[in-house]
Amino acid sequence: MSNYLLEVGVEELPAGFVPEAMERLGNFLKTELTENHIEFGGITTLATPRRLTAIIKDIALEQKTTSKRVKGPPVKNSFDESGKPLGSATGFATRNGVKVEDLERETIGGVEYLFATVVNQGRPIAQVLPQIIEKVIGQISGERLMRWGNSTMKFSRPLRWFVSLLDDQVVPFNIAGIESGRNSIGHRILKPETVEIKDVASYETTLEKAFVMVDQNKRREKIVAEVKARAAELNGHAMRLELNESLVDEVVYLTEWPKAVVGDLETEYLALPSMLIETIMVHHQRYFPVSKLEKVNEEEIDHKLLPHFITISNNDRENAKAKIKQGNERVLRARLADGKFFYFDDAKLNLEDRRENLAKLTYQEGLGSYLDKTERMTRLAEKMAELGVARGAEAADLKRACALLKLDLVTGLVRELPELQGFVGSWYAANAANAAAKASASSQTASSVSSGSSRGENAAVVRAIASHYSPRGSHDSIPADTVGQMAGLIDKLDHIVGLFAIGKKPTGSSDPYALRRSAQGLVDILFDGLGDRQVDVEALVKFLLDDYSTHLESSGKFDAKAVESEVLDFLEQRLKGKLLDLNYSRELTDCALSCGALSDIASLKVRLAVLDELLSDAKYQGLIRMGVRVGNILKSDSGDKVIEDKLSEPEEKALWQAFKEKVKLDEGAKLTSKADFQAMLAMLGELSTPVDAFFDKILVNDQDPVKKANRHGILKNIDKWLKRLGDFTKLQSLIN
Repeated sequence: MSNYLLEVGVEELPAGFVPEAMERLGNFLKTELTENHIEFGGITTLATPRRLTAIIKDIALEQKTTSKRVKGPPVKNSFDESGKPLGSATGFATRNGVKVEDLERETIGGVEYLFATVVNQGRPIAQVLPQIIEKVIGQISGERLMRWGNSTMKFSRPLRWFVSLLDDQVVPFNIAGIESGRNSIGHRILKPETVEIKDVASYETTLEKAFVMVDQNKRREKIVAEVKARAAELNGHAMRLELNESLVDEVVYLTEWPKAVVGDLETEYLALPSMLIETIMVHHQRYFPVSKLEKVNEEEIDHKLLPHFITISNNDRENAKAKIKQGNERVLRARLADGKFFYFDDAKLNLEDRRENLAKLTYQEGLGSYLDKTERMTRLAEKMAELGVARGAEAADLKRACALLKLDLVTGLVRELPELQGFVGSWYAANAANAAAKASASSQTASSVSSGSSRGENAAVVRAIASHYSPRGSHDSIPADTVGQMAGLIDKLDHIVGLFAIGKKPTGSSDPYALRRSAQGLVDILFDGLGDRQVDVEALVKFLLDDYSTHLESSGKFDAKAVESEVLDFLEQRLKGKLLDLNYSRELTDCALSCGALSDIASLKVRLAVLDELLSDAKYQGLIRMGVRVGNILKSDSGDKVIEDKLSEPEEKALWQAFKEKVKLDEGAKLTSKADFQAMLAMLGELSTPVDAFFDKILVNDQDPVKKANRHGILKNIDKWLKRLGDFTKLQSLIN
């Protein structure tokens, strides 16, 4: 067995493209090698901004020889009366590379057919690899592919060289006019010349001597270690290092020879909100902020930013360190100065005084402006109070928050730094009215703006404005506060319903308005945050559609019922996915969701707990079996009326009598607690024996319509209580 090395040399690749390209390279190679019957041990992929590398370990030196039997035409159509082969026979033989006399015969279904055994002789690997490599590179697609020179080849960036080695021998090929060989290129600055790769085994060490750390995992380890070390030297720690994996990932694919460099910033900027500084550092400059840790209540927490940052350079020359430091400080200073200007300039105007500007900002074509959205959300907040979701002071806080949620969209700071939507609004909401107007931006201290006063909004409103976009991504959590959770629910639900109403629902491959993310966030809020409250999502959706109806009907046909059904199904699918992720079985999930889950999430959580216990305890098997049998035989139009004097058989009389005696439940009663459902199940469990006897002796679907209706009525009365917990027919596969 041998090892094969492929290095694809390119101009600087976008950092976001590299991980996906590396994954595709490995997957496509695996597929092609397998389809070409080439044995191999494994594939390792490596990458830097200037190269994509695959090392195929223990690759066979030859393809496997394979054979297959190919069915041909019927014999009767392949030869004349004298046995001479006709065109169908000779053509079949020629196409498969065999002689007519070597064709075999086999009878299938009374018809005799010709068969050919086709042998594919394995070729040396060096002859097969060039075709495989060309195909694979052509498959590594991405956004914004380009062509260069006279080449018809498309790639994310122009291809510049190929290293192709089988152990120590070059495997030649030509792609886009570039001949493969054993020559790579070293670091762009530190060693920008040709580097000869003698063999596969020495590849990484050879490039390291040329200041290229080709293994992305080693670069990551070095970056993390150096950032931590530099932060410790500053008596601090690197903020966001552990929390912001995306920053680390991006930096890994921006460098070939990473080196941590410490920069400083003027202390005046530390008076700005720390999130403002962090956003500029992390999202725009790809720097690691440094913070000081202090113990509070025996716990270590981030106290404040230090006047330092850490950047990752692609150059470790000592004589360049000072220039790198100064250059990054200069860039950061300019960005922070812009942030400071907008921060103070925006603060000169009360947040609420920006309301009329929302009318000039389009939310979505067909759905009006952000002012329209704000007014809808405010009305929905009132509906939440009416339904009892927002309680007491929460109702007023929620309505006030909804009136202010989107006002920061018309601030200069958010236009400059859109990542800070919500946070900017909360800063200004917490501040005294016109706080910064009393002094110029140049003389005013940021702390006077950010500290707030009695003239600012209350804490619940401020928190809701800051958190209503959460969860902002897969690694984010829902708002920690109840008003924020309700505000987030309102914002996301309005977004989903509105886009569905104008026909902008996601497709299998496209979701340009991030509706799936909004729906998942909404479900997380419902289940993890407001799970103890009866949130009737169905009622909220209907309310929104009624609110939308006048506007939407004027711009085209609007089928509120259809949209309602689509939205609820869309949300229920996200809810189902969440339950499966929480390790509820598919059967239990389907059972619980059958009872209008979106009308009462609190009840759903209780029912899930009860059903989970039911399925884990063997003593309930009889009850589950009863529920399955009853549910399976009933029809959608089965009634619950029972005419007692028409009961004729002992088993049906006994079952009806047992139901009346054992099931002492008020049909109007709400089952809200675990104890309520357990009490109901205990009563229904008493019916297991008479139900079994009923099914053993009674023909439920009797030809006599009166008997049939009566028997369905008995079962319906049992089933409608079982349905309060779930559709037991969904559990059929789980019963013994």
